Amino acid sequence: MADFFFAAAGFLIAFPAVAFIVLFTVFTRLYKDPSKGFTRAADFTTVLLLPAVPAVLAAFTDLSMGFYLAIAVIVFALYMTYRERRSERDFEIAPLLRKIWRLLFLILTAAYLAAFVIGAGVMIADYTGG
Repeated sequence: MADFFFAAAGFLIAFPAVAFIVLFTVFTRLYKDPSKGFTRAADFTTVLLLPAVPAVLAAFTDLSMGFYLAIAVIVFALYMTYRERRSERDFEIAPLLRKIWRLLFLILTAAYLAAFVIGAGVMIADYTGG
């Protein structure tokens, strides 16, 4: 039974788009609002994208980038907090964390797609001898 859960978790980390589509469908039907369904699905998919980006990079380039990604996420959160603090004297933590989390979704999605496309292209070029 544990092997099934490990396999399912590995699949979802390797292909977070599948999880996003399933969650988007479920949340859209649950809330009856596509925008709310999208934001909820994005929030849950960000959890999967955090280990997925270093995993894809490691699979294609044999580089371990998990530590550097964690440092980049922390620096990004600190920068966003500093920027928010400069623009508003009284700011709330929950909306700030939500903004950081959703921007991380966009950044990590772009990084995942870029790593996947470039890595797949390099592997195809190596396979065909080009």
